[in-house]
Amino acid sequence: MKKKSLWLDNIRAISTIAVVILHVSSPILYKYGEISEGIWNIGNFYDGMVRFCVPVFFMLSGALLLSKDYQLSYFIKKRFWRIIPPLIFWSVIYLIYDKFLVGEKSYTIISSIKMIIRNLFYGAKFHLWFVYTLLGLYLFIPILRKWIKHSNNKEILYFLIIWFFTIIYSLPYLKTYLPNIPLTNFSGYIGYLVLGYYLSNFTLRNKYIPIIYAIVGMGITIYGTYYLTNQKNEFSGYFYGYLTPNVLLSSIGIFLILKNLKIKSNKIKRVILFISNESFGIYLVHVLTLTLLSKVGINWQFTNPIMSIPITTLICILISTLIIYLIRKIKYGNYISG
Repeated sequence: MKKKSLWLDNIRAISTIAVVILHVSSPILYKYGEISEGIWNIGNFYDGMVRFCVPVFFMLSGALLLSKDYQLSYFIKKRFWRIIPPLIFWSVIYLIYDKFLVGEKSYTIISSIKMIIRNLFYGAKFHLWFVYTLLGLYLFIPILRKWIKHSNNKEILYFLIIWFFTIIYSLPYLKTYLPNIPLTNFSGYIGYLVLGYYLSNFTLRNKYIPIIYAIVGMGITIYGTYYLTNQKNEFSGYFYGYLTPNVLLSSIGIFLILKNLKIKSNKIKRVILFISNESFGIYLVHVLTLTLLSKVGINWQFTNPIMSIPITTLICILISTLIIYLIRKIKYGNYISG
């Protein structure tokens, strides 16, 4: 179990760092035509490299939660209590900053209450969509666990193959030539949960296959985005979609690479463990950290993005981790930090 937890920490920590890289580099992409092609290509390269981050987070949840038995009431209480208080706390923080500190100041009490409720229901900041999606998936996990427990590998693979076809069906150039068979019951992010469970129990025979998957998937993402953007003469994010074959391929590759990664340095292990333990909190706070850093000129623009993106990412991770660490030191801080 100890060995298993090490690779889970690897995946959680690397995916957390990847999310920050994504959000540091993504503003570059929307400036296509306003900045040089070379700068835009750097942003596309960094962003395209880390699109695995969200799918791998979902896969990690599947690997963890579909391998255990829970009492339904215990599972719901534990999972939702773990997520909802931090979600509400950080949503309110984002609302205070965006709406009351730097936004409109003329809200009445009634309009403020309506605005807060609306944003709490639909997301106070763009990156919080992931948390709402995760909550929806959690509702289905107890049911999914029952099926997983009584299924063999062939039956799980059967589900994954059909799920993969739902991704193929979504390709705009192919759907016209495919039979009109509704597969919505197999679609969406739920497939990543099952895939994470399946791969966590998968024995790798060829260590180079995951590397090939990652390189091919990332290559298609980066080049495909470049090609479509040039064709349309405006940014096209189609290949960035988390439910596309290319991102699926890179996500499988990265998951298996990190699952089988052996880290010998105890210092690196401690850093990975620390980031892993604070990963949810870092995810919640990092967009606010990036916003404040940008106010003082620390973003992708302060030097060449080849350097500014990793430097800004590092600073953001350090500050975000410190914020969550300090909140945890406050009485009851564990309930809201994330």
